[in-house]
Amino acid sequence: GLKPKFYRQIKGGAMGSACTQVLADIYVRKWENEFVQQQQQQGELYLRFRDDVFLTTRLPQEQIKFFLSEINKKDPNLTITWEGGKTVDYLDVTTTIEIPNFRTKVFRKLPAQPYVLPFHSSHPIHIKRNIPYGAALRATRICSHSEDLRSELEKIRITLLLNKYPPRFIDKHIGRFFQDVTEQRTSDLLLGERHQAYRERTLEPEWKKKEKRKIEFGKDILLHFTYTPSLAHFGSRFHQIWQEIFEDTPL
Repeated sequence: GLKPKFYRQIKGGAMGSACTQVLADIYVRKWENEFVQQQQQQGELYLRFRDDVFLTTRLPQEQIKFFLSEINKKDPNLTITWEGGKTVDYLDVTTTIEIPNFRTKVFRKLPAQPYVLPFHSSHPIHIKRNIPYGAALRATRICSHSEDLRSELEKIRITLLLNKYPPRFIDKHIGRFFQDVTEQRTSDLLLGERHQAYRERTLEPEWKKKEKRKIEFGKDILLHFTYTPSLAHFGSRFHQIWQEIFEDTPL
């Protein structure tokens, strides 16, 4: 038969390696420093997450192409591709220029499926409670205009219904989010004239942060759920140990 072939990687880092992404960040940071300073001096934005960059500029398109082609020539290990315009998609946000500001809303790729954790999964109920709440919070933070938020909340509701979440359950926990933001369980205030003020409240770094209490192992009892893999045979094993230890005792 054919002999197996083995290949040795001679360039770049191993996919999935814990240190590869850190090294990539360090490498990119080294060459981007000068460009970041230039953006700051011109009052422009420069944001980067991993290998995705969002920036603003007043330069004509031809100058942008020339500038980026020069950057590509400086380092053979980096190849920059770009797209621009009055509307761009970056990570999970669609950003549109609406002078004097931006308009932002949630971005989904065309092949994206309306999937979240199914309601009938064996996960603890507190995880399922937080899915409608977290989705509403994310939408509020991203959508800069109330009409886009209204549309996004409808999409969230449809997605949850498709994943078998009961309508009352959805309303209860999205309502819990409205209560935390506006002190009312309906969307009227959040989607009204004060939308921007309520949205800014959710963008505050300390909003809804709770200080986690440390576990005191001498006092706290840790409860494990029966559906966790480590407890699959706990019942039979417990009875076996009980019989071995207490078989001839009053217990």
